[in-house]
Amino acid sequence: MRDFLTAQETARILGKRIDSLYNIVDAFDAKADDEWELVEGDHFEYAGPAVTGANGRRPRRFSEEGVEALARYIEATETTGVLGWFRERLFNVKQKRKQLLVSRRITQEFIEAGGTLEIRGELAFVSRKTTVGILQTNYKGLKNSWERLRTAGTEDGEQALELNKDFLEGEERQVLISQRGIARVARDMRANSRITKTRQAWIEAVGEVVETCFNSEIRYLTEGVDRAIKRAKASAGHRCEVTGKKAVVHKKIDLDGHHLFDRRSRPDLADLPENILVLMPELHREFHGWKNGSCTPNDVLVFIETARGDLFDPVNSRDMKRLRALTHRLQRFQSEREGQQLRYHRS
Repeated sequence: MRDFLTAQETARILGKRIDSLYNIVDAFDAKADDEWELVEGDHFEYAGPAVTGANGRRPRRFSEEGVEALARYIEATETTGVLGWFRERLFNVKQKRKQLLVSRRITQEFIEAGGTLEIRGELAFVSRKTTVGILQTNYKGLKNSWERLRTAGTEDGEQALELNKDFLEGEERQVLISQRGIARVARDMRANSRITKTRQAWIEAVGEVVETCFNSEIRYLTEGVDRAIKRAKASAGHRCEVTGKKAVVHKKIDLDGHHLFDRRSRPDLADLPENILVLMPELHREFHGWKNGSCTPNDVLVFIETARGDLFDPVNSRDMKRLRALTHRLQRFQSEREGQQLRYHRS
């Protein structure tokens, strides 16, 4: 379910008072014969059918595309004075607004789509479903644009899409699309698709800032994961949480950080220290050889029970205490987080 912005948040982003925002919405809605439109469900939702706001208006919440459409409508219809022009140039208001809204949409899609997120260096590749969500288009629109770019490039001279840069072909020929590929699709749709001004506003915003926004998300995920692993190791006393082995004087033991819910299916938990299990590297490799694809905390318990039960001596009270503590922790974490989708990595 999409998370819409409140009217107060929308007004703040647009630099307007609440009453001014609703006056703009009224003017926006009044012209049924122009190309600007706010569609309920896509661009806004009512805050509640039984609630009325000032002047008898029903309060609304707005999607990222709805906010960007309102911003572009304001820019097209309101005269900006010298002070407004100076403020825009000084603070780069338009660019920051676009980055805020597109980043918000990307973060929701990364988490809510539950699809693949494959990071390769500076590129992050996502599924067609996630791409459609970011662009707020449909599969037909994406397919038409993709075919134009795959076969001939765009009219303004861009080259055709490149494997390993704009897209990957995964298992069963599943296409994964990078931020560069999404930006190129957005530019193509802006140039070649017949869409309303409201749609143009969002597509333009995505085309302009999606690469910057993805780069920020990649830095956040990678740096945040490194910090989480360091914190998890410190919390575990630099001890393998399955074998109990710990570094001793003059004998360094390297340790890995294993994601209980894997990073690909649950990126919202990637930087959470509680989602990190500290393991010996060889045990970590053995687990992933035993379990391909996505994994959960329960998979670790099944792995221990079926493949590495030898790690716990049933007559050793210390081993049994460690196993009970580990089982309790993993079962509780599985129960708390399974099916739960945290909406954002950050505020």
